Amino acid sequence: MKSSVAGPLFGTRVESEPGMHDEPSPFSRAMRVMVVLFALTAVGIVWFWLVEGWSLIDAAYMTVITLTTVGYREVRPLTLQSQVFLMFYLIGGLGVFLFSVVELGEMIVRAELTGWLRRREMTTALKSMHEHYIVCGFGRMGRSICQQLSRHGLPLVVVDHDDQAVSECEQQGWLCVRGDATDDRVLMEAGIDRARGLAVVLDSDADNLYTVLSARLLSPGLQIIARATDQTSARKMERAGADRVVCLYAAGARTMAQFMINPRVEDFFEVVSSAGAAMDLAELRIAPESKYAGKVLKETDFRQRGVVIVAIRRSSGELEIPPSANSRIEVGDRLIALGDAQAISDFLAHEKSASAI
Repeated sequence: MKSSVAGPLFGTRVESEPGMHDEPSPFSRAMRVMVVLFALTAVGIVWFWLVEGWSLIDAAYMTVITLTTVGYREVRPLTLQSQVFLMFYLIGGLGVFLFSVVELGEMIVRAELTGWLRRREMTTALKSMHEHYIVCGFGRMGRSICQQLSRHGLPLVVVDHDDQAVSECEQQGWLCVRGDATDDRVLMEAGIDRARGLAVVLDSDADNLYTVLSARLLSPGLQIIARATDQTSARKMERAGADRVVCLYAAGARTMAQFMINPRVEDFFEVVSSAGAAMDLAELRIAPESKYAGKVLKETDFRQRGVVIVAIRRSSGELEIPPSANSRIEVGDRLIALGDAQAISDFLAHEKSASAI
C-alpha cells in the first residue's frame, strides 16, 4: 500500500512505496562528508606527528599535499615504515578524498538546480494566476489573512522579503514572491495587474503607504485593503488609493466598547468570524447575466438556500441596511449575505458557475 506525503513545492504530493527510507537532508550529507575528510586528514597528521616526530605544522602540511596530490617534495626524509604507510594512505585516502569532493560538488549543484526548478515552477504558476489575492507582509496579521483566504479556497500570493516567511508559505502550499513589496517589479511579479485584491500589512505605515500608492498606479481597478496604526496614516493611505484602511487600535477599541455595552454581541462575532465558524459572511456582485438581476428580494430563493441578505451596496455607493423584502436587486449591486458556512460556499460556487455559463 502506498503512502502519500506532502512535497516541498506548492503543496504537491509525492507517492512513496512502503519501506522506502527518506533521503538524508543535504545538511546531514554534508556533515558526513566533512567528518570523513576530517578523520582522513587527522590520520595522516597523527602518523607523521607521532611516528616521525614532526611538528604539527609539518605533519599537517605533508598530509594536505599528499591528499591533494600537489606533488611538492617531502618536508623531511621519510623512514621505511612511513613510506609503506604513505603508499597505502595514497591508495585508500586519495579515493576517499576525491569521492568526498565529488559528493560536496554534487550537493552544491543539486541545491542550485532545486532552487532554479522551484523558481521556475513558481514563475509558471504566477503567470497562470488570475483574479487572485496578494498579501504584502507575512507577519501575524498577514499570516491570519492567508489562513482565512485559504479556508475559503481563494487563490493567493504572498510578498515578503524574509526567507523564513517564504519557507513557511511553501510548506503551506502558498505561492510566495521573495522581495520588497514597495518595489514595482516585485508587485508585477506577483501578478498585480491580474489580481482581484491586495492586502497591505507591512511592518511600517510608511511602507504601507508607499505600497498602496504603487499598487494603485499599477492597477487602477484593484481592491486595496491596508493596515494603519493611527488615523493620520489611515487618511493618507485613503488619499493614496486604498479602498479600505483598517486602523488596528481604533477598530479594536470599537469592538471592545461594543462588547462592554452589548455583551451578547460578542457571541455573534465569535460565530461569524472565528476560524472554522458555523456561520459566514460573503459578498456577491450582481452581474448582468445573474438570475437575480431585476428581482425584488422576496422573489428570490436566498432563504431556501440558507442565506440571508443583510445589506445591499448599490452601484452608486449607497448602503441599504437592512434591505426590505421589496428592495429590488440591480446589476452592479453587491449583496452582503449571512448564512451557514457550507450554504454560503455552495451558493457562491453556484453563482460563479452560472455566470460562467
